[in-house]
Amino acid sequence: MSGKKSTRRIFMQLLGLSATGSLLSTKALAGFTHDAEILKLNTAQQQFMIRYGQWMDEFIEVIRIQKSNPENPENNNKMIALTERAGEFKPELSKFMKDDKFQLIYKASIERMTKEI
Repeated sequence: MSGKKSTRRIFMQLLGLSATGSLLSTKALAGFTHDAEILKLNTAQQQFMIRYGQWMDEFIEVIRIQKSNPENPENNNKMIALTERAGEFKPELSKFMKDDKFQLIYKASIERMTKEI
């Protein structure tokens, strides 16, 4: 790896999280390519992306289990709960999507989820 810090690590450090915290937190931010774009998000947008990224990580795992074991009742219940939780993001997401910078980062996270699934 080059000497350049990853965008995810820089982003987490901006939020005041330790290196350990960034390892345990969302992977959704790992695919971003432009440090400067992440730095332009306001605090509320950054916090939203962290919450959304954590949800996305849980959802990706549930989908992986669903593919290998579609009859798993516990996993199916998790999928239902995560789908319901997705609705909680809509009001904030609608507001933030008016910002072009936020749109760029959000779309990058969606692309990452699509590739993972």
